[in-house]
Amino acid sequence: MEETLQDLAIQIDWIHDKHTLPDWKDNRHNIDVHSFYWIHEGKGTFWTEKEISVEAGTLFYLQPGLPMEMESDPHYPLRITMVLVSLFSTLKTTPDQLGLSLLGLLPLPFMLKPGEELADQYEVLFKKLTRIWVPGQFASDLMTKALLYELLYKMLQTNESAKSDRGLGYDLFLQVKDELERNYGEPLRFLELAERYKISTSYLRSLFQQYLHMSPKAYLSEIRHEHAKKQLLYTSLNMKEIAQSCGYSDEFHFSKSFKQHSGVPPTALRRS
Repeated sequence: MEETLQDLAIQIDWIHDKHTLPDWKDNRHNIDVHSFYWIHEGKGTFWTEKEISVEAGTLFYLQPGLPMEMESDPHYPLRITMVLVSLFSTLKTTPDQLGLSLLGLLPLPFMLKPGEELADQYEVLFKKLTRIWVPGQFASDLMTKALLYELLYKMLQTNESAKSDRGLGYDLFLQVKDELERNYGEPLRFLELAERYKISTSYLRSLFQQYLHMSPKAYLSEIRHEHAKKQLLYTSLNMKEIAQSCGYSDEFHFSKSFKQHSGVPPTALRRS
């Protein structure tokens, strides 16, 4: 998912706070866009390929092309915030040209049922979306898109946390991952890192393999490479200065590692 959302552009098609009546029935009409439905209150039933019971505090992601029928409970009608967006992946083809490709599917679950604390956060976020969005207003468009990026990030985190085996090991993994991302410019030693978190280096490696499918060393190398690439493109720092700022032991190791990741030496990327 992180790769899919890396260069994401959002176009807001419609945001609607839907207050249904008892025994309300409807179909999903706009099926060519991505839709997010947050259930504020009430009960009901959705039908896709199967019947789904719907209640307050549930979030649905409807991918483009998915037909769905909806119905409210006769005694507890649904209130739904519906967010319809078109999503694009952006790619800078040349320094002055940007390419766009339409995203047909996000690797998100169809239904999320967060815990009480997270549900309160989603409730606040969706209320903000309906309050802030004003079609055709530039400032409103910017603020609303910022909230939508926050929504996607929160859904990613909720989905990851909801997976099996997300106990103490997952929390440790997130702490170490965060430390690598913040301190990539320092001469990190994984033995010292493991000792500080009171775990073995083999357990540290197993955590990263489990949740990122790579070793902590490989992940740190990726982070350093990405920072170095930006500095090559957007600063006038020389190779030695970039190597020092990105945590490489010297210019030689920087150049060797960079070529392994990119296929070209750092000087060639800068020239291009």
